[in-house]
Amino acid sequence: MTDEELDVQRLREISNAMVEAVTSPAFVEALRTVRSAPQDQRLAEGSRRLSPDALRAQGVPLPADMRITTRYFEADQPGIIEFGEAGSVVNSLNEADPGLLDRLREANPALFTRMMNEITNETDALMKKSDIGGCACAGHHGTCSGAGGSFP
Repeated sequence: MTDEELDVQRLREISNAMVEAVTSPAFVEALRTVRSAPQDQRLAEGSRRLSPDALRAQGVPLPADMRITTRYFEADQPGIIEFGEAGSVVNSLNEADPGLLDRLREANPALFTRMMNEITNETDALMKKSDIGGCACAGHHGTCSGAGGSFP
C-alpha cells in the first residue's frame, strides 16, 4: 500500500462527495418516496429507488469510482436491509418477485432477519479481506451515510 492511498486530501474529497450525494434533493426525494410507500411495499420500493444505479438514474451525484451501498432500516424492522450494486441478493429477489421480501418480513420475521443478517455478514466479510480499510458514517432518523475505503 502506498502513502497516496491514505492521502488526507483524497479521503476528504471522498467524504465531501458522499455528503453532496446524500444531501442532494434527488436523494432526499428517493428516501421520502420509500418512506411514504405502504409498509408491505417498502422493500420493493427501496430496491427500485435506493440501489446505486437507481440513485444515479434519479440524478444523485454518486461518485463513479467508489463502492456504494444503501443500508436501510426502520424502528420496527428486524435487521438492516442492504440495497447494493446491481445483482445484489436483495435487489435480485425484489426484481424476480416484487414484494417477496415485504411479504416474508410480515409472515416470518425470524427467517427474514436471519436472511438479512447473512447478506450483511457476507458483505462485511468481503470488506475484511482487505489489508486495511475504514468507514465513517453518521445518521439520523433512519438515514445514514458514510464514506470509506479498503486497500488490498
